[in-house]
Amino acid sequence: MKATTLISLTVGSLLALCTACHPSQSAKEYVVEGVVRDSSANGKTIYIMRYDNNEFIDSTVVKDNRFTFKGQIDTAVFCRIDVTYSEFANFILEGGHIQADLETKNYPHGTPLNEEWTRFESWEDSLYKAQKEPYQTYRKRYKEPEEFKVQWDSLRKEKGWDNHEPLEELFMRHNNDALGLSLIYRRTFHDMSLDEKLELLSHAGPWVKSTKIIKRLQADLDNQKKTTEGQPFVDINGKDIEGKDIALSDFIGKGNYVLLDIWASWCAPCKAEIPHLAQLHNRYKDKGLTVIGLFTWDKAENLPEAIKTEKITWPQIIDTDNQGMKQYGVDGIPHIILFSPDGTILKRGLRGDFMIKTVENILSYKK
Repeated sequence: MKATTLISLTVGSLLALCTACHPSQSAKEYVVEGVVRDSSANGKTIYIMRYDNNEFIDSTVVKDNRFTFKGQIDTAVFCRIDVTYSEFANFILEGGHIQADLETKNYPHGTPLNEEWTRFESWEDSLYKAQKEPYQTYRKRYKEPEEFKVQWDSLRKEKGWDNHEPLEELFMRHNNDALGLSLIYRRTFHDMSLDEKLELLSHAGPWVKSTKIIKRLQADLDNQKKTTEGQPFVDINGKDIEGKDIALSDFIGKGNYVLLDIWASWCAPCKAEIPHLAQLHNRYKDKGLTVIGLFTWDKAENLPEAIKTEKITWPQIIDTDNQGMKQYGVDGIPHIILFSPDGTILKRGLRGDFMIKTVENILSYKK
């Protein structure tokens, strides 16, 4: 199991939201203070922003390298303050005196939920610091991605680094408040399996379930479940570079394996995969493989220049509404999926040399 976190609105809409979705509480005074290292921030207006809807709750001005927010709130919400690019802080806005730490980012103090947050952050930090050096060693030792994954997962299990119980226990105690919501941002949550995430969210309380971020996360996870390896493909509709209708189903079921690359022109990791895709396209385009791009999270007018710059020679489906990402539960790009000739999803999340070897092995087996 695992969990998540988030943030806020205007005070008026926040009160309405709390009345509708959360046990009624009387408004409580809050004070949020912090120290800013960058003196160029003096005179700058800064804001408290809710994570769950990216709306601002409060504002103040940095003075003498310090800031203070004062106000009232009746329901705790997961928030963020941005002062400069490198100075920001995550915390839970609740009644009381809160010290936001812009240097450590995630170690707020002063109120009950923030103290619990900080204790969990300390545990999680120590867990991942212990893994840092062994991870780098294993990366150098095991060059093959699949072998690395097997060996690394084995070591994590042996050392107890795959332990999700602290997050699960904390979520179960706070499954209907801002602390529980904040847990979906944790590294431990992202390390959980799809089934573990779904199991954890099934225990969320009504207020947590009502937030936009959890509704979106639940939909993404449900769509991931529907499109796991072994499931049939879900069609994606869009436009080609000439503005004509095109769909994933135009390529699947034609006798070839299909490699779908979900990408955008601004995405550096996406562009790093293009040489690998080109290698597969050039080698196997007449030997049973069709490579397709799903151009998404971008403006359609950016595609022609990207095709020219990156020397892309395979078909593109333009999906500016991001429907394909939603249908497959994709939360980051690049995301590359391999389909069998009959449309079965064979592999998801392919990258680099592992992608090349996976495709080569499947096509050589086909022969």
